[in-house]
Amino acid sequence: MALAASARILRADNGSEMTIGELALSGECPVVWSMGHRKRMVARDVAGVAASRHAEVFRLRLASGREVDATGDQLLMTLDGPITLIGASIGDRIAVARRVPDPLHPQRMVDAEVILLAHMIGDGSCVKRQPIRYASIDEESLAAVSIAARHFGVTAIRDDYPAARVTTLRLPAPYHLTHGKRNPIAAWLDGLGLFGLRSYEKFVPAGIFALSEVKVGLFLRHLWATDGHVSWDSRAGGGKLYYASTSRRLIDDVAQLLLRFEVFSRIKRVRKAGYRDGWHLCIYGAENQLRFLRHIGVHGAKDAAAEALITKLEVVQRNTNLDTIPAAVWTSVRSVMAENAITQRQFAAAMNSRFCGSAMWKRSPSRGRLHNVAIVLEDRHLHDLATSDVFWDEIVEITSLGEQDVYDISVDGADNVIAQAIVAHTG
Repeated sequence: MALAASARILRADNGSEMTIGELALSGECPVVWSMGHRKRMVARDVAGVAASRHAEVFRLRLASGREVDATGDQLLMTLDGPITLIGASIGDRIAVARRVPDPLHPQRMVDAEVILLAHMIGDGSCVKRQPIRYASIDEESLAAVSIAARHFGVTAIRDDYPAARVTTLRLPAPYHLTHGKRNPIAAWLDGLGLFGLRSYEKFVPAGIFALSEVKVGLFLRHLWATDGHVSWDSRAGGGKLYYASTSRRLIDDVAQLLLRFEVFSRIKRVRKAGYRDGWHLCIYGAENQLRFLRHIGVHGAKDAAAEALITKLEVVQRNTNLDTIPAAVWTSVRSVMAENAITQRQFAAAMNSRFCGSAMWKRSPSRGRLHNVAIVLEDRHLHDLATSDVFWDEIVEITSLGEQDVYDISVDGADNVIAQAIVAHTG
């Protein structure tokens, strides 16, 4: 079993992702995140990466939009134990991370840099041989960028375009540019790997992943002010919360950062004739949306929409079917009941629910329901499943990509790594 060279492994030391190919070339053995036996995220040292070999690779795509490329014999975690990728079926549910802790060694970044970076990734332009620009219709965002630019000694120059209903800020160097002397913002963005990128090439630099939860929240709050959407959908009777981009890598990065707050998102492709494919990172479910709005929020004009949405969501009936445990868990429940000589009627009474025979065992329980079951049965294993760091995602597609370079990775004291949020067993 092996992962494709492009598969990104989640580091625990600095919070960033690193492809397994890069890991093999660097010779590093960093600390990475793994899923422990109690289904909690644990940090483990990489023991080594085996030399590359050529093998057929398959792309696994999940209902959440997450993907990973691996060989057919790559083992994936299910509730009933590991299964091979090629042996999996559409509809099977496998383990992915629903929460990622802060990095073990958080780094510092001043607020001005965090804020400016978020806005430049969202609505900034920093292509070669052109002025560095930022465009917005939100006065609070324009003010935030102007203030943040001063950290670099740059005074923003405002250009209003009433016909286009947008304002542009030019961010010129505070001194005459000569050979070897660059605009300080351009040099900074270049050091982060962002200078010269088009919108569909943008990503979140490693420095953001190395920040603490508070700083990550600041970054996401300002990023959402650019291409984020917040509204109440009266027809659907629920919140509408998503971030839009033409960069799939950026969408993946933001999805990863949201896991710091236990906010699980889904990735959707958006197609429009004559345009490059776009991506929406959608946050569904009232509980999930409230977690985002309360712990992250949105900067600027969209904050009013966010506050209005909180008011609506606080009284809406919650859908508990978005984050469930596979129905196979009832096998464990029945086993515990048998060990303790508890009948189905006694169990239903203890759960304060109506006895409904075999129908009880057919539905996937919510985390809250399984937690109540664990309390009634006083069972630690069920408690661990109900409170775990695992989201049970559904397989929707398995596609052969032909032969590619693949690598085996081994981890001290663990049998898996987190690869693009997916729990992948190691050799």
